[in-house]
Amino acid sequence: MQLLLQLLAVFAPLVVQVDAKPWPEILGPSRAALPSPAKEVKWRSDVRAALAEAKASDRPLLVTLRCLPCKQCAGFDAAVLEGDGGLEDVLAQFVTVRITSASDLDLRLFPVEGWQDLDLSWWGWILSPEGRIYSIFGGKDHVADTTRISPEAFANTLRRVLEHHYDPRRDAWDVDGAAPVLEGKAPTPLSLPGFASWEKRGAQSLKKDGCLHCHQVNEVLRQPALDAGTFDKRRDLQPWPLPENIGLVVDRDDGLRVTKVLAGGAAEKAGVRAGDRLAAAGERKLFGQADLRGVLHRTPADASAVDLKLWRGTELVSVAVALAPGWRATELAWRKSIADGNIGALPGFAWPMAAKPELRRKLAIPAGKMAVTPWFGKEPKDWPAWKAGLREDDVIVAVGGESPDLAVRDFMAWFRLRYEPGDAIVLRVRDGRGREREVRYAAPALGKP
Repeated sequence: MQLLLQLLAVFAPLVVQVDAKPWPEILGPSRAALPSPAKEVKWRSDVRAALAEAKASDRPLLVTLRCLPCKQCAGFDAAVLEGDGGLEDVLAQFVTVRITSASDLDLRLFPVEGWQDLDLSWWGWILSPEGRIYSIFGGKDHVADTTRISPEAFANTLRRVLEHHYDPRRDAWDVDGAAPVLEGKAPTPLSLPGFASWEKRGAQSLKKDGCLHCHQVNEVLRQPALDAGTFDKRRDLQPWPLPENIGLVVDRDDGLRVTKVLAGGAAEKAGVRAGDRLAAAGERKLFGQADLRGVLHRTPADASAVDLKLWRGTELVSVAVALAPGWRATELAWRKSIADGNIGALPGFAWPMAAKPELRRKLAIPAGKMAVTPWFGKEPKDWPAWKAGLREDDVIVAVGGESPDLAVRDFMAWFRLRYEPGDAIVLRVRDGRGREREVRYAAPALGKP
């Protein structure tokens, strides 16, 4: 027995080495020989036909999803279609597809729950001819539509994918996940378990223009947990963490170069340095910032660490970045599925407008404090706040004793994260003459005043 233990101690490291992926080779210089690009970029609309074309030509597939009614990311979408920022030549290396409704997504090819930020109106999927996910592209934060994406960043991601796709060693590496099985009828967001229940709330966009928006797919995905009473706002609303959540700042246009390591953050403690280049995370090869965010998104909130591989000059460095409780939290107010979605309660009036500066001064409302004017829409008498005495010329200065300086979408997200239908709402309001009073009512459910 002692001899056996000694032999195991000697040969165990060798066994591990045999099973391990050859990451220096996978992440190192490519041996790809790229073919000549197509003469022009052609945007197709049939994904299955495009997949067959990709197989026949051995070209990777690029599928963009763009929700046309949404203004967000419209400028970036136009830049992609026009081939700005060096995109035209690289796009000509792909079989390109453009989808304009989330209703049409085949969830076997596009597993949106773990791979797409559904609060965005533009998203890119980069697939192998077999439908394996090479990379994803897209991003936004609370600052602007363009703080996480650019044509240059997209072009860099696509070039890296090409170098990977055409590397003759790729099949042996087997690092791109499983190919989807595409037999039978395609499951779509309309076939998700929560769709019927969600639709009963009044899916106006489906009735009005026949389109299921991406943010509504987010709502459909969370509807079963809402119906079962198991949805937790704190636990279940921390999607798509930023690189900053683990202490990194990544160059937007490069997509992989670390420009700053936040002092005292998890990445600094793990030994990451400014100038390092992201290479892999959680056993996924990275092609751009969105791929890192995807790994973080799929990492459980209670995980202890996320593994990163980085190039430091010519040295491949592996680090384990420790994850503290609450590490996933980000700004949520910009997310339409939260501010306008199916969580929490309505505030009792249609929309919270920001009081104009002259009105704030007239009523002596200090800077940094709430100053919201309620809008009731066409049928004000249907709203609980109107029935309780609130009027459009009133200014709300506090809700439930809290007075953060929030309005419009920021207020809606804040309110919905705090209140459920039936909760007692206490508004502190000032009328046009500066007189204060309280307005009390029960918070209404979503889908009705």
